[in-house]
Amino acid sequence: MFNHRTASISAYIILASLIILNLFVDIGYVPYLVLFLVCGGIIFYGSAFVNSGFYFKMVCSAKTNEKIIAITFDDGPTNATSFILDVLKEYNVPAMFFTIGERVINDKAIIKRIISEGHLIGNHSFSHHLLFSLFSAKLMMAELRKTEEIIESISGKRVRLYRPPYGVTNPNMKKAMNRMDYVAIGWSVKSRDTVIKNHIKIINRLKRKVKPGDIILLHDTDIKIIQVLKEFLEYVLQNGYKIVRLDELLNVDGYK
Repeated sequence: MFNHRTASISAYIILASLIILNLFVDIGYVPYLVLFLVCGGIIFYGSAFVNSGFYFKMVCSAKTNEKIIAITFDDGPTNATSFILDVLKEYNVPAMFFTIGERVINDKAIIKRIISEGHLIGNHSFSHHLLFSLFSAKLMMAELRKTEEIIESISGKRVRLYRPPYGVTNPNMKKAMNRMDYVAIGWSVKSRDTVIKNHIKIINRLKRKVKPGDIILLHDTDIKIIQVLKEFLEYVLQNGYKIVRLDELLNVDGYK
């Protein structure tokens, strides 16, 4: 499997070969520049794409032919979260909420409601800082631990599932994950609801991409997602899909 370790070894071997070759033949700077650009591209791809598995395994879907999927929400809780819970209750379907610690502090009641209505809660860092991926492993662990403790103090549940902010991964995050015994969760269908303004375009995108075993990424940060959620639920249910909780879809323990 091509990952961070194998890529690093390959790069060192190629670099050493170039240096040795340059002792006998003047190869110039171009081969070094090409190597640098290729390595940079690989690192970008491995860091920015959740399904690459470049640094560590990120579970992005379930391997199944059964028409089951899981719905996940990121970046809450916000004012939209309670309305989303109303819709989920109306359609009697479960969901996964990857919550931000500092937002949990400001809305403890909604966390209790999420748990009491049978949904799952996960860790999405404390600050969701724009530069979170540049944090040291120690600082990442501090953020994860703080969010974990806040959620546990409210719900009695110690979360085990984690989704990296912005879906970005790196070696420091791998260290934090391993030390804290988290399961990293990605997605297979990204709604792009934070950048697409027209809710019809979001719905059409979801309808076009959904397939058995998918993990759907939505955000409970904007009220427009309510209409998207309703129409998407109508579509998948009418087309024979069953929506299950993420831990059921993946057959993992949702809590420690």
